[in-house]
Amino acid sequence: MIPFFKYVPVRIFLLVCLYMAMVSPETYAQHPSFGIRKEGKGKAVILIPGLYCSGEVWDRTVAQYRDHYTCYALTLPGFAGQPPIKADSMLTTITRELAGFIRDNKLEKPIIVGHSLGGWVALQLGTLYPDLPGKLVVVSSGPFLPAFAMGPDATPQQTREIAATMQKSMATLTPEQIRTNQLMILPSLITDSINRVPVTQMAMRSHSPTQAQVMYELYTLDLRQQLNLITCPILVLADWIGYKNYGVSRDMVLGNYRTQYQKAPQAVISMSDEARHFIMTDQPEWFFNQVDTFLQR
Repeated sequence: MIPFFKYVPVRIFLLVCLYMAMVSPETYAQHPSFGIRKEGKGKAVILIPGLYCSGEVWDRTVAQYRDHYTCYALTLPGFAGQPPIKADSMLTTITRELAGFIRDNKLEKPIIVGHSLGGWVALQLGTLYPDLPGKLVVVSSGPFLPAFAMGPDATPQQTREIAATMQKSMATLTPEQIRTNQLMILPSLITDSINRVPVTQMAMRSHSPTQAQVMYELYTLDLRQQLNLITCPILVLADWIGYKNYGVSRDMVLGNYRTQYQKAPQAVISMSDEARHFIMTDQPEWFFNQVDTFLQR
């Protein structure tokens, strides 16, 4: 497969990576650092947003499923106004706290739905705590995010330097600088300009050092070889049309997804031909149809 970076300008690639997204399997309990909005009744569905975003990106999904499911929309620490925390590994802390939250609330085999970074967290939860999730829905994400742009042979050793550079540049961004970045990159990630406004506002309220740390971790933690530890069904919803103008083809993206998920033979990969990175926002009916079919299996 030809690496994506030969087609995607480096500046665009780095900005796209702001959205994209090993540890000891102990859990944190009682008081998680993430915000939780609970609605509905029935089996638990936990919704995890991506970088710079709050649980509000799942508003339409919550409205769709709250009559039959109990929806927990999370806002991670340091995201969109949620108070930040200090942690040696932000992703380690989030995953442990999520496992603790599931156990403390006695949620029986919850469905974990994650977008971008949230999808990576869902996969990490499945590798570290295979007894907890009932099903995983991973939206526009994979086990090693840099491999989408640098090709399936990319390794953390190769990406560590670029990760450090991104962390340094992201850590000091002001809200206005974040807004400028959003205006530049969101057209590749969300089709309708109206839907870009709330995402930009979420980003401007986010804690830059937290976003920088999480980005570094996503660029240096690789779950590909651990996917065989996941025992539950996995639905992967993929997109490609947002990168078409940079020479990226559907087959290239689909091939990359299949390679990244080789160790998870139970993963069902479904590709949207209309939605961009925020699939649940761009093409909600297709998103719901895919999720409904998966949940009914």
